[in-house]
Amino acid sequence: MRVSLAATAAILVTFACADQPLTSPDALSVSPNFDANPVTDMVSAGSNDACAAFGQPNGCDKNFSFHANMKADGSVTGQYQDGFSTQFPNDGIHATIDCLNIVGNGAVVSGVITRGQQFGVDVTGQSILTAVVDNGTSANDPADQISFSFNDIDLTCDQLVPANFPLFEIGPGQVRVKQK
Repeated sequence: MRVSLAATAAILVTFACADQPLTSPDALSVSPNFDANPVTDMVSAGSNDACAAFGQPNGCDKNFSFHANMKADGSVTGQYQDGFSTQFPNDGIHATIDCLNIVGNGAVVSGVITRGQQFGVDVTGQSILTAVVDNGTSANDPADQISFSFNDIDLTCDQLVPANFPLFEIGPGQVRVKQK
């Protein structure tokens, strides 16, 4: 069934001019979308690794990326990916982040490798940690910084600060540290 534009307009005018509302006012109210445990802090990073710091072309060591969220209750969730360019084509790791320590404009994250290998050796189940520094988003700001990925170390992020790590400028890429 086709309804003409004139008929549609007449129907809308009729309902818009009605004395009684079509639904109760309560039905039109919007209930707030309340999260009892909202994200309070977050960190994300994405880069071609720190190749430029060593005079190498961008992407010489594949890529580096992660995101971590801390909720109001202190719980942390996130994912971590680091690819490695070595003689072993399957080298690289994926991890679940379970710790986030923000210090000023820097952060340290740690977690557990859920799958991966390094130098051809399976490192699944090992701990992993890294640090980043957010130096701004403007082209006039200093470059953001990242550290290497360190695995199988008996420390968690809450025991370290970014200054404990060797930090390297990233070329293209971005680090973002945001606290509430």
